[in-house]
Amino acid sequence: MARRPRVGIFGGTFDPPHLGHVVAAREVADAVDLERVLWVPAAIPPHKRHRSLTRATVRRRMVEAAVGRDPRFELCDLELVRGGISYTVDTLRSLKAAHPEWSLVLIVGADLVTGMSAWKEPDAVAELAELVVMSRDGQAPRSDCRGSVVPVTRVDVSSSRVRKRVRGRRAVRDMVGTHILSIIESEGLYRQPNRAMAGADGQRIQEDRVSSVEGDPG
Repeated sequence: MARRPRVGIFGGTFDPPHLGHVVAAREVADAVDLERVLWVPAAIPPHKRHRSLTRATVRRRMVEAAVGRDPRFELCDLELVRGGISYTVDTLRSLKAAHPEWSLVLIVGADLVTGMSAWKEPDAVAELAELVVMSRDGQAPRSDCRGSVVPVTRVDVSSSRVRKRVRGRRAVRDMVGTHILSIIESEGLYRQPNRAMAGADGQRIQEDRVSSVEGDPG
């Protein structure tokens, strides 16, 4: 009997996606044998509405550029199309309904595991997907973590750092790559004023790191 395809769910605001995201997703895919990794940019992550968020259409283009770095990577714009607050359980249910043959693997950062009890329907999340926790610099999740832990290489980059460097007119090519840099420059992202921010969409968000999924800073 053929094994069910193992599909990773890698969520975040991706504002912008950067090398740290790519490295983490690739290393997790290798470690737990994922056939595919779906990058799922959030519309509005819950509890994170402290700064304006780049328009969904622009973030979608940047994620499209990021997923080109590995043939296992794919963009999944389900949350952007759905709009509103992006809850992990809703996304998992939608994916399971559309692809019942998939074995879903939810990829999260170790810093988020302690807050999972506050997620929407955390028990349902655990039933819908296998949990894989990314651990950087030996960071350990809480002892009652239900998922497997995968060490990933710490890359000295975050989305907030990229934005800060762009505002200071400093180089970010090595952090994001040529294609994403081209989008940042053509859209005038992360400068003041930023014409590509989401005022028209009413979206607001905090910052973006390699934590992934609900309540994430990224």
